Amino acid sequence: MAKLLIFAGIGYGSPVKELRSNDPGLTANGDDFTFASAIAVSGNWELFSEVHYGGDRADLRYDGGPDTDGTYKDPVDFESSAPFHVRSVRFSE
Repeated sequence: MAKLLIFAGIGYGSPVKELRSNDPGLTANGDDFTFASAIAVSGNWELFSEVHYGGDRADLRYDGGPDTDGTYKDPVDFESSAPFHVRSVRFSE
């Protein structure tokens, strides 16, 4: 099963949110969030700035990041210039 840990702060600063499944509309339940660092424990993840997998996208892979170990310490590591607001998410194994 896929698992992604996302953190509000740079350098894995809390609070943390755990994701394990697709969600095309995080805003419907108030589950949308902004993150600045992440750990892709397993699976490959696409995070989108708009609902229904639209807008800008951040790709996080279990074997990605600057050290190819699934860790993304700050926005630069996932090719963003600032924390990323997520409104939909999907994964693949």
